Amino acid sequence: MYDVTAGIETEYGGRRVACRVPLPVAPAVVWDAVATGEGISSWFVPCALEPQVGGRIVQFADPGAPDPTTGPEAAAEAMLTATVGEITVYTPPAGSVPGLFSYAERDWMGEGVPVPPWETSCEVVDDGEGGSVLTLRSGFGSGGQLAEESVDGSVDGWVQALTVLAHRLTHRPADGVVTVDAATDPVEATVPELWARVTAALIAPASGVGGNPGDGGVVARSGEVGGIVAIGSEASRTLILSAPADGMLELFAFPAGESHEDAVGRAALAVRVFEYVDAPGGDGRPLGAAAVDVTPTWDAPRWREWLEGLARG
Repeated sequence: MYDVTAGIETEYGGRRVACRVPLPVAPAVVWDAVATGEGISSWFVPCALEPQVGGRIVQFADPGAPDPTTGPEAAAEAMLTATVGEITVYTPPAGSVPGLFSYAERDWMGEGVPVPPWETSCEVVDDGEGGSVLTLRSGFGSGGQLAEESVDGSVDGWVQALTVLAHRLTHRPADGVVTVDAATDPVEATVPELWARVTAALIAPASGVGGNPGDGGVVARSGEVGGIVAIGSEASRTLILSAPADGMLELFAFPAGESHEDAVGRAALAVRVFEYVDAPGGDGRPLGAAAVDVTPTWDAPRWREWLEGLARG
C-alpha cells in the first residue's frame, strides 16, 4: 500500500532494523513529524522531547498506562513504564543537506539493568522532486542473542508505525491528529488464542485472508468500527478507518500479567487511534508536528468497551 521497506543491517558488528519510505512532502515537514514531540505523537507513541543535543526524549509506549497529559498524577504513573533517552544528534535539513535526528535509550529494560543502549536515528533526504525519503534505523551497536531477539522483533512494529505516518502525509497532510489509547484487562488466554477471536470477529470469512497476517486491502468491521486493513503481523492489524472516525487504528494483542510466568497464559488487547481533525489555526499547508488537543469522536472508555467486545469473541 505504501513503499515502506524494512530489513536487518549487521554492519560493523551491530544489529539494527533499517526502514525506508518515500514521502510526498518537503523535508522540513517530515523533520517536524519525526523529530518533535507533537510529530512523533501523531504516528508512533505519545512523546515529549527537548530538541537539542543532550536533551531528553520520553516515550509512553505502555498501552495500559494512563494518558500523561491528563494531570500530574497520571503523568507520574505513566513515567513508571516510559522509556527515556538522550538526543545525540539534532541537525534539521537545510537545502541539500539531509536532516539527522538520533537518540540513545540506556535503560530500556528497566533502570540499572546492564544492557547496551538502544539507538534510533531518522535521516530525512530531499528527493529532488518536491518530496523526501525517510530512513529510520533502530537497534544496537553490538550483536548477540539479545540484539537478535529484540531488534528482529521490532521490525513489524516500525513498518506499521511508518505506514501510519505515510498514510497521513500522503492523503491528509494538512490535518491535525488527535490520539486515543485504550486497553482491556488481561483475560485467560494466550496471545494466539485471543488474536484468533479478534480475527474471527473483525475479518469477514468470505475475504479468505483471515489467516494471513500480512495481507492488506481487506475489509474489517466489528460493531460501529470499520475500515480497510493496511498492514498486519502475527497479532496486530493497522486499519485505515472509515468509522467511527477518519484516521488510522493500530490493534494488537500482547502478553499481560504481573510476572513473566503469569503472562504466558494471559493476554490483553490494546488500540491506538490516530483520528484526523481540522488543525486549529491551520492554513492548508502540510503539517509535520500534527498532534493536537482536540476532543476525539470516541474517548478511551468507548474504545475500551469496543475492545472488550472483541476479546469476548
